[in-house]
Amino acid sequence: MGQTVGFIGLGIMGSRMVKNVLKAGYAVRAQNRTAAKAEALKPLGATVVATPREAAAGAEVVVTMVADPPALAAVLEGPDGVFAGCRRGTLVVDMSTVDPGTSQAMAAKARALGLRYLEAPVTGGVGAAEQGTLTIMVGGSAEDFATAKSLLESMGKKVLHVGPMGRGSALKLATNLVAASIATAMAEGLVLATKAGVDPTMAAEVLAERSPLIARWGPRVLAGEFSAAFPLKHAAKDVHLALTTGRQVGVPLFAAAAVAQVQAAALAKGWGDSDQTVTIQLLEEIAGVQVRKRE
Repeated sequence: MGQTVGFIGLGIMGSRMVKNVLKAGYAVRAQNRTAAKAEALKPLGATVVATPREAAAGAEVVVTMVADPPALAAVLEGPDGVFAGCRRGTLVVDMSTVDPGTSQAMAAKARALGLRYLEAPVTGGVGAAEQGTLTIMVGGSAEDFATAKSLLESMGKKVLHVGPMGRGSALKLATNLVAASIATAMAEGLVLATKAGVDPTMAAEVLAERSPLIARWGPRVLAGEFSAAFPLKHAAKDVHLALTTGRQVGVPLFAAAAVAQVQAAALAKGWGDSDQTVTIQLLEEIAGVQVRKRE
């Protein structure tokens, strides 16, 4: 491709996304807070650097994929941040899940430094990140979208220009809010049916007809498999950001508030690093019934 990409943030999603960028022929300068995750990319051709500033140095495009607004600020700002390493005109593409206000604030800071900025959060999960089939929701100018589109298409099968800065983040929060609500409803439905005497496997089979997410999650829940495809702590963060955004734009999110309470109770149990579907264990405890298969 002849284009150098700085890629910062190599967690569950970023570590998979960057491999597709490398496969597409981009030169990648990779950086992660835990250096070992970046070192694993060396055999694939990535150049590993120590700081976000070094990742941005000499790159035409810089991609960030981090956990939350504070993490984004930490990698973008400061003497070792992306902004400090970028030359004028560099395009910064944040693919993290943050709120519209954060995206707008970071875009304004980038513009003040003579940089370009897009928000481009993703949905589709670990499998789609692995296969390069994510849905990517981009907010920012049409010109910057056109510049980034080929790069984004190396990671996603559906790359959408949602509109001005902030709209990509708003759509992503809406998407994750729906997913968290489905996870909570699935847990309640399974616990209710099981408590009433229905076979949990049969209940999961029928509930799967209501959503492809339930079809994907149900077998793992029944098996008691809660390794994190999407950690509860991140799902709860996204619901919180959705609630905050709802208040800012004047939209009451009644169901989201209930989901947030369930998630908060599960987080208090120390389950934040488990998959978001782990909340079923909380409902099992309260109802005095076990949905998951016994050993």
